[in-house]
Amino acid sequence: MKKLLLSLILALPLMLTFTGCSDDDDLPEVNVTFTFQNAVAKNGVIYAVESKPFGISNIVTRAANSDKDAALANVYFYWNYIPAPSITWSPLPIYISLEKMPLVENGANRLGLEATVLEVDKTMSHCYMEVPIVVVDSEEDLPAGAELGTAVYTISIRPYDD
Repeated sequence: MKKLLLSLILALPLMLTFTGCSDDDDLPEVNVTFTFQNAVAKNGVIYAVESKPFGISNIVTRAANSDKDAALANVYFYWNYIPAPSITWSPLPIYISLEKMPLVENGANRLGLEATVLEVDKTMSHCYMEVPIVVVDSEEDLPAGAELGTAVYTISIRPYDD
């Protein structure tokens, strides 16, 4: 009897190895909406003025195909592909001093976010997304008729096939 019990106890970890928790193909589909301050949204690009306080006041994540809760977790920010810990560990709202950031010569900068994507009843996933940000010298360099204010930018995150 002791040998049978010992055999069952030794086999238990092996049996647990083959059990699955969820379907790996059931990945989250979410929309991530950013709200920027002192910015302009035009033709899929965010514009900001280098000398003005530019900020992210809100990031909202919503499930794309249901009313279930969704969220981003473990968010890391990048500015022009360089890790930006000063942004990463700040609570919202975040204000970014563009004068202190490394800027691309043509003004076409990238605010990147790397994050874990969560949605109720879906497999946890990981994503990288970018927001194109054109930094101009003055308000006169903004697109015609544009004024600094609140700008909204939405990114859709969808699973892809290999």
